[in-house]
Amino acid sequence: MRIFKFLLLTLTMVILAACGDDASDTSITTSASGDEKVYTLKVAHSSAATDDRLENSLQEFKKSIEERTDGRIMIETYPNSQLGAERETLEGVQNGSIEMAVISTGPFSGFSQSMMLLDLPYLFKNGEEAFGVLDGEFGDKLFENLLADTGMRGLAWGENGVRHMANNIKKIETPADVEGLKIRTQENQAHMDMIKAFGGGPTPIAFNELYSSLQQGVIDGYENPFSLIVGMKFYEVTKYLTLTSHVYGVYGFVINDDVYTSLPADLQQILEEEADKWAVSEREMNQEQEEKGRKVMEEYGVEITELTDEQYNAFRDLAMPVVESYRDVVGADIYDLLMEKLEATK
Repeated sequence: MRIFKFLLLTLTMVILAACGDDASDTSITTSASGDEKVYTLKVAHSSAATDDRLENSLQEFKKSIEERTDGRIMIETYPNSQLGAERETLEGVQNGSIEMAVISTGPFSGFSQSMMLLDLPYLFKNGEEAFGVLDGEFGDKLFENLLADTGMRGLAWGENGVRHMANNIKKIETPADVEGLKIRTQENQAHMDMIKAFGGGPTPIAFNELYSSLQQGVIDGYENPFSLIVGMKFYEVTKYLTLTSHVYGVYGFVINDDVYTSLPADLQQILEEEADKWAVSEREMNQEQEEKGRKVMEEYGVEITELTDEQYNAFRDLAMPVVESYRDVVGADIYDLLMEKLEATK
């Protein structure tokens, strides 16, 4: 009997030791001196791993964070959908398996309805107008709603760029040219409704599957900004692009709120300050990549079509009923707040 008890005690100690080993794999470890915790934060995104404004700006963020915290926060970046497609990444941030992410706003609507406002067509004319609204009361309100709905805390807004229509079938100059084309969209109902309004067939496909879907003819086209088209080399499998400028896309930089609140107050402050600096840097890098992107596409042989005012307005007019139809979907209060802020920028 004593031998049995001894064996049982030994087995229990082995199991507890094994559990202790697993716990050391979490995002919180102890420094070499043993007197300070080290927080390792993963940051996931879907853009390219090299020569891209998102990864480049996050590397600057990583360097600054690690220097300012004396290594108490360590940042690991995971580009190119390494931790999953954008929706899967957001689910990871929500459940805490991924600490942080920078994600285009499209997939956020499946988690917090008011975020869908940012993907309604023809709202912002340019970055100055977009961030004049987002860096103030309206952007703060969106992040408040996101936190309440999901447990994800918004840190900053980045720039994704002006989205345009691309395809491999024909030159697009009017909405009639879009009719019948299978156009890849994000998993975002507002985007899908917009493509329907233009006469196309919206086809939601994960971002990391877009290149192969174009290559194999699963879809006829897609809509993205120059920065992403070039960063992900979509121009290699694209024949035509039209400057429809239908959505001014932004990024949300988010963190799991339980992770955030687990940080000491001084580290929280540094994280917020560096996120603000990241936003400035990323937006500047995106502008440079947008400018270079068009040149790269033209040199590669993609035919780029600029619309006349009349042609542009034809697309915009079809999209306006879509915008108005979302007032009750996202909530009249926040919809009206956005329209009020937009009016104030004019």
